Amino acid sequence: MTVAVAAAGALAAVAALFRWLRVCQREHYIAGSCMRFAGRWIRVRPVNAGLSTIAGAALCVGLWAEASGRTSTAALGALAVAGIAAVFPWPMGTLGEPRLRFTRRLTRLSAISALGCVAVATVGALLIGPGLAVALACVLVPAVVDMAAAVAAPIEKRLLLVFRRSAEAKLSEVSPTVVAVTGSWGKTSTKQHIRDLLAGDALVVASPASYNNAAGLSKTINEHLMSGTEVLVAEMGMYKPGEIRDLCSWIRPHIAVITSIGPMHLERVGSLERIVAAKAEVLERADTAVLWIDDPRLAALAESCGVARVRRVGRRGGEGLDVEVEVLGDEIVVSSGGTEVGRCPSTSGLHPGNVGCAVAAAEVCGVSPQRLKARLAMLRGPAHRSEAQTGPEGILVIDDTFNSNPVGATSAIEALKRRVEGRRVVVTPGMVELGSEQHRANADLAAAVVESGATLVVVGWTNRRALLEGAGLAGGDAVTVRDRGEARDWIRNALVSGDGVLWENDLPDHYP
Repeated sequence: MTVAVAAAGALAAVAALFRWLRVCQREHYIAGSCMRFAGRWIRVRPVNAGLSTIAGAALCVGLWAEASGRTSTAALGALAVAGIAAVFPWPMGTLGEPRLRFTRRLTRLSAISALGCVAVATVGALLIGPGLAVALACVLVPAVVDMAAAVAAPIEKRLLLVFRRSAEAKLSEVSPTVVAVTGSWGKTSTKQHIRDLLAGDALVVASPASYNNAAGLSKTINEHLMSGTEVLVAEMGMYKPGEIRDLCSWIRPHIAVITSIGPMHLERVGSLERIVAAKAEVLERADTAVLWIDDPRLAALAESCGVARVRRVGRRGGEGLDVEVEVLGDEIVVSSGGTEVGRCPSTSGLHPGNVGCAVAAAEVCGVSPQRLKARLAMLRGPAHRSEAQTGPEGILVIDDTFNSNPVGATSAIEALKRRVEGRRVVVTPGMVELGSEQHRANADLAAAVVESGATLVVVGWTNRRALLEGAGLAGGDAVTVRDRGEARDWIRNALVSGDGVLWENDLPDHYP
């Protein structure tokens, strides 16, 4: 009986290990992520609160039975605990989407996690019996994976140092002008705009996709930088203070761009003041700063940053601006020094602030006004950021599923209202990583949807309470669906030619 229980527990532990390794990988291997998400599933999905309660009761019964010599009852308790651990949190899949990427880093983390589970089971077997010990190891898998991530962090940092040193040597050899781009949002778009505005004037390398940490930028430099490269546009992200300073210690920016300050990653950093300080690290070694000073925090930073040359970007009418942007109908108009530089379409996923910052950086790099004008007219937004197209059924679809933020979401809702005469629908799971601001921000998002005359479709449970609350306070109703697939089915049945849908944000399935 004990052998059978231990074997069943081992299978359950493997299933749980796959699930929580996927969460850890998706959350960038940050220690503590698994327990944070376990708590989130318990809080927002009542079924998981129930499963946790049952597992705790079964474990207590098992311990009592083991101490009382009731081995059969102890075995049943252990099986119940292991069974719940195998499916917790419900209904997150063991494999799910996105699936595990079996990298070398994941292999190392898996090995450390497996050893941790074996250690818990071994110690537990000596104290409470083998069957219950394996069950306990199943329950503790999220904590064990978090512990393994903490143990692996210095190992990974040392292994990365080899690639970083190679990248540092190559960067020194090629010696391009470095444009570093950071911000709470808009950094990927701005990076791509700078690349597109410089193309033809210089040989430019921009970090692909969202390669914005030490590993991604090392890979960019090692694999893409070549002799003759004149400009490197490096997106720089951060999860905690000090990360951007560390990046700039070996990728020294000549031009540093900050696109925005907002509550993204607030749950990790703690306060907006700390976010400002962390983003401002990009300016410490820069020759020129480009700042979106419509944000008062960046306006204050422009006065105090100590950078030799500061280029101030903002909406037309602001004081002391070097580059001005204005939305006129379906166009974004960009001016520099009081003279119009050019125009680009506002309907192709472009945000005025990102475009303005890109123009300011391109001017510093020496692009002529004539070439800026021609390239601005051709500028387009990155994929999945307010990307609009009309499907074969005549329904306008705006795809804003990547990196949702309060400013971008508001802009996308306005675009839907402006472009669609018929029924309008906004499908969203809400915004995440906003810390103490998350509930309010999602309630405001729902209110904005209702006030625009659109129907709100709430996906999943992560922000359901806040979104429904915001819709209700605005005097509207909302449709709730389990997942994106159910939302697609609802859209097919609800919309006809002339209608439009905005897909605002998308969350992987490790979110409730």
